[in-house]
Amino acid sequence: MAAPKHPNLRPVIDLASASPGIVVRASTDKHCVYVSCVHAESNVCVSMVAAYSHVIRPAADHSLQVGQAIFLLAHGEAARFFAWLRSEGDTATGVH
Repeated sequence: MAAPKHPNLRPVIDLASASPGIVVRASTDKHCVYVSCVHAESNVCVSMVAAYSHVIRPAADHSLQVGQAIFLLAHGEAARFFAWLRSEGDTATGVH
């Protein structure tokens, strides 16, 4: 069962990246999708981009292109991201 939605929190999904120790974290609201690289141990954001969902697309087999930025993901994570995005952040793998 999915966690109940809180009106002031955006849905978030953490994705395994191709780089050890880095997590790709995405969240969305009514207007944009925010994608960031986060240092897993310290939970510090290393970089972040925002884009409209219609400009995010797959890049190669395991990557996301968000505007001009490319995020390298672990195997299967791009498919999980697009499933989450299509369901507007309402999958069991996303948290609120």
